[in-house]
Order: sequence, then C-alpha cells, then structure tokens
Amino acid sequence: MPFVQSEDVNTTLRRRLTPHRRLRVWEKTGGICVLCERKIDGVREHWIIEHIRALELGGPDNLDNTGPVHETCAAVKTQDDHRRAAQAKRQKIRHLGADESKRPMPFGRASAWKRKLSGEIMPRR
Repeated sequence: MPFVQSEDVNTTLRRRLTPHRRLRVWEKTGGICVLCERKIDGVREHWIIEHIRALELGGPDNLDNTGPVHETCAAVKTQDDHRRAAQAKRQKIRHLGADESKRPMPFGRASAWKRKLSGEIMPRR
C-alpha cells in the first residue's frame, strides 16, 4: 500500500477588507445574500461580508469564497462553523494521540495498577 500524503486543513489568515473589496463582493452577487438567496436592501438592512467556506475550516481568503449576507444569516452560519471547527480539532487531537495524558494519575483508570479501598495494590485485569 503506497504512502499517501495527507493535507492538513489549517486556519487561513484574514486579509484586511477594504471598501474597494467590499464593493467588488457586493457587485459580484448583485446584492443577493449568498446564504438565504434573498435581496439585501443595502441602505436599510445590516449586512456583512461572509466567507462561504470558513477560514477556520481551511477556506481561502479570496473574492470567490466571499459574499454579502444578512447579519442574522451570518450569525447562524458562524455558530455552525465554530461547532464544525471545534469538532474537527477534537478529531485531529484524537487521531494524533495528543489527548493521552503524559503523566497519568497513579492508580487511575489509565494505570496498569489499582488500589482497593483496603489499601491493597493489585494489577488491573
């Protein structure tokens, strides 16, 4: 079986969002929310630029990955993105074996020995 190089999904650094980039993102979609696909009233509604694939999940910081969204739509998406990123980090920690304690507690569940209430020390089965 050949060795396959795995790609590590890291957090992408965020570039500064200039007014010119913000305008280009707005014009790219014509003012349509990329999440709910409804028209955004740019004057009356609060809207932000959102990354379609979150940076913390490895999404690129370019114009193709951004779009205007309502603030309420973005809040729901951001909450889901944080949940998914935390889950991915937990899986990565378990996969790498980084969650195992370097100094397990004496006679704890990870120990090969156990101590009875009477004080007797015996091997775990």
